[in-house]
Parts: sequence; C-alpha cells; structure tokens
Amino acid sequence: MIRLALLLALIPASATAQTCTLTLSIQTEAIHGTHAEGTNLQAEMTFTPTRQMRMGSEATAYLTDGAVQITGPDGTGLSGRLGVIHIVRAPHWADYMSFDIVDVTGDLGGVTDYEDPMLLSFYAERGEVASFELPTTQTDFAQFDRRQTFQVHTPDTMWTLPGSVHDPRLTCDPA
Repeated sequence: MIRLALLLALIPASATAQTCTLTLSIQTEAIHGTHAEGTNLQAEMTFTPTRQMRMGSEATAYLTDGAVQITGPDGTGLSGRLGVIHIVRAPHWADYMSFDIVDVTGDLGGVTDYEDPMLLSFYAERGEVASFELPTTQTDFAQFDRRQTFQVHTPDTMWTLPGSVHDPRLTCDPA
C-alpha cells in the first residue's frame, strides 16, 4: 500500500485545462542590437497548463502548451514556446513565479541568435503566496508585485538582455 501511494505521488497530476493570456511591457536595461537601453518592448503570452508536478516542499511546476511573442518598436521581435511555469514558496528569501520559455527565435534589434531559456519572473514578499495554485485572475496575479524581471541570452557571448516588466495583465477563460 505504501509503495502504491509513493508511486501515485510521483505521477504528475493533470492541471486544469484553462487558457490564460498574459500581456506586459518590458523596458530593456541594456543595449541589444539596434535597440538602446530603455527600449520598450511589448509581450504577449498565451498558455494552457497541461500537467502539475510537485517539486519538493517549496515548489510546483506546471507543464504548459504555450507561446510567447515579444515585439520591439521597430517590428523586430522574439518568439518562443512556454515550457513550464514554476511557483516557488521559498521561506528564506522570496516567493516567486517564473515562466521558462524555450525554442527562442527572432530578430530583436537585428540580433538573431539566442540561447534558452528566456525567463519572465515575478516575485512576491516572502511568505505572501499562500498556495501553489497558478493565479487565474488579475487579483491573484497582483501578489507577485515585489519585483518583475525579464532576461534573454545570446549564445556567442552569453550576453544577457535584462529588462524590467511593467503593467502585466492576466486574463483566463472560465474553467
């Protein structure tokens, strides 16, 4: 019986098949190709969680079907596949939610070679996040307002393009 319980605990649970869209602005914090520091980028992410996996006592991962599109003011941009969302409740530092984007391609500011992952991270005050559930309303998402960051890498120099996230808006269809 104990073996069966352990086996069932290791099998990822299905996540609620609810499609969400996250839109936001990113202000770059470094030069990237033809884009100066301080360039405003627009981003849209659409995702549907497919599997939920508990990752120890402090984290849960949500595998997703999702896509991300980031566009610069000149029409150049990046796209990628949202592979996983992590919800972390770290009692010694801060709670956070990170979106790990893979298969990153594009021509943002004329730069055409990227290294995975591209990351969007949203931090809350330590102890503020009460559950490992994905937020599905703007009110739930608003708890991740301590710090909001973006980063993408290029493989040749491991040049990181950091950015600060502004005005994130989350909408989800009814479950």
